[in-house]
Amino acid sequence: MDELIKNAEIELNLTFPEALKAIWRTHNCNELPGGWRFFPVFDPANPRKTAGAITYENLRGAWGQHLRTLGLLAVANNGTGNHLVMRIVDGAVEPEIRHWHHETGKLTVWKPGIASVMRSAQKSAETLAAIQARVAQRSLVRS
Repeated sequence: MDELIKNAEIELNLTFPEALKAIWRTHNCNELPGGWRFFPVFDPANPRKTAGAITYENLRGAWGQHLRTLGLLAVANNGTGNHLVMRIVDGAVEPEIRHWHHETGKLTVWKPGIASVMRSAQKSAETLAAIQARVAQRSLVRS
């Protein structure tokens, strides 16, 4: 995963905070409460699940391109045009997540914060591990 994260940093020409990298290392595809979809790092081994990657959304997506002109990195969307973003300062992404409202351009601190994204990633990783364990157990029983 570290190589995929580094590739994303190179493609976006910036440096991610450690907290953001830790989220992707924990679980690369996260759905957050409130209908937010947290952008994954593109993984060529799983292109369908990671197609809406952070690099794609920020370099080719209309909203992401606009947000980049404002010095922001889009990290999640909820399908309404609103985004969760992180500020870019001197090529480094700050670890605080903010909510950007597409109609007003208003930027406010997203109160659940980056720790809530990590909790979601941990929960998703645990759920996936439990499913994989059940599938493996069924395979052993059938053998």
